[in-house]
Amino acid sequence: MIHSNILNEDRTYQIYVPPSYQWASDRTYPVLFVLDGESNYTHTVGSVSFLSLKGEIPELIIVAITSTVRIRDYTQTDWSTHWFGGGGAKNFKRFLSEELIPEIDKDFRTNGFRILSGHSAAGQFALYVLSSGPSLFNAYFTISPELTWDDHLPQRSLEESFIKTDSLKAFLYFAWSDDSGGALEDDMKLVETLKTRSPKGFRWIGRAFPDETHISVPLLAQIDALRQLYAGYRFHDDLLDKGLKFAEKHFQNVSKIVGYEIPIPEDIINNLGYAALENGNIQEAIALFKRNIQQNPYSANAFDSITDAYEKAGMWNEAMESSGKAVELVNRFSNPNSEIIINHAKKIKEKIESDKSK
Repeated sequence: MIHSNILNEDRTYQIYVPPSYQWASDRTYPVLFVLDGESNYTHTVGSVSFLSLKGEIPELIIVAITSTVRIRDYTQTDWSTHWFGGGGAKNFKRFLSEELIPEIDKDFRTNGFRILSGHSAAGQFALYVLSSGPSLFNAYFTISPELTWDDHLPQRSLEESFIKTDSLKAFLYFAWSDDSGGALEDDMKLVETLKTRSPKGFRWIGRAFPDETHISVPLLAQIDALRQLYAGYRFHDDLLDKGLKFAEKHFQNVSKIVGYEIPIPEDIINNLGYAALENGNIQEAIALFKRNIQQNPYSANAFDSITDAYEKAGMWNEAMESSGKAVELVNRFSNPNSEIIINHAKKIKEKIESDKSK
């Protein structure tokens, strides 16, 4: 919870940190800010954790902000002929930029790359921030946004902003559901603005989900938004034979597209090491596993992997040392493979003691 002097109220939010956060003490992470957190936190955590585990996107910190007065916070103007109490978007943006984001940056290891995700009225707010202060976030997910507000103000504001902007390094994902009639016309007007007015360097994706309703679309659209933001991130197993240099180039290219440095993930270097090991290139495998340890010095899995290579090389003293380090780390930090790692270390110890007794 944070007390906002700008909004004159307490605001609650939920935090998710990725599995590596506890042991990768020198690693920083992008942050996904999710509006209407009371309804969007659970599915967002599930999607992000699954996609990152499967190598589709990097790990993210999630900040899901609970709503209080949505019409007040998410709308630019007081459209009193249709709704009462609008027009507080400017203050809510100030709350994010001056109070919440600084607190998150202070309390968590963030890397400065921020994503804002909003649905419906919250999607309207995301468009407002993109129009009025685009540097606050690096990427915007606007899912089935409210576009009719105050004579189509969200679309008009974005167009006016784009006309005044020569270049903009940002990403927008815009999704709509089973809209028809005037609602679909509004969607197409926004798409036309994006096609014809987008500044240089601006990246955007528009997606239709005709089989989804306005209520159901956030689940699938946010998964797609994450994949599109990190387009090209996935490193298929078929590419492992191309080696480390290829992997480095791959993630350098992704970094340029997304807008921040994305290192080769731990599991990719690990897989490269095992590919080398399977091909009989033991010293190359050891070198790759050493690099992984250097990049991830508190990873029990990295030390357990190099133990396999030392075994293949007959380097039993080194295997004993690395397996002991792996056990030390699983005892310090929870690890789903802790039993396997501990048993592996026991086998190494038994092998060495057996050899000594002969």
